[in-house]
Amino acid sequence: MGQKNFQVMYKNSLRDKMYNRIMLNGNKRTSEKLLFKTIKLTQKISLKKRGEDIIKTSLINSSPTIYIRKIQRKRKKTVEFPFLLKPKLKISYGIKNLIKFENKAVIKSFYKNFNSNLLNSCNKIGSNFNYKKQLHKEAFIKKKFANFRWF
Repeated sequence: MGQKNFQVMYKNSLRDKMYNRIMLNGNKRTSEKLLFKTIKLTQKISLKKRGEDIIKTSLINSSPTIYIRKIQRKRKKTVEFPFLLKPKLKISYGIKNLIKFENKAVIKSFYKNFNSNLLNSCNKIGSNFNYKKQLHKEAFIKKKFANFRWF
């Protein structure tokens, strides 16, 4: 399998993951339109970079590398353990964070909010980048439990 085929598969899978996260009520065509509108708007606003590059950098900036999982112990006692995410999970959590924090602001239409959210995370500002920082701080605080992982 050549390098180009791998890149095409990776781009398509990333695009499909974005579609599936945006999709509401099973309308994939609507999610495709919204994503294309977002890409066009990012290309108009930022003339220096392509829209796909902005999406990639914002996804990298918003995807956490460490996540905290709650595990229930005996007698209904829950303990939180930090663990490292695999690359596929990093991407899916990054997309989830981008869309989750976009949905909180209902000022404009979806693609305008999503575009502003992408640009903010590309510049390392915004709520999803701050969420990533906060998550890493919590994991660092709870790192004393990291060697007790039985899952």
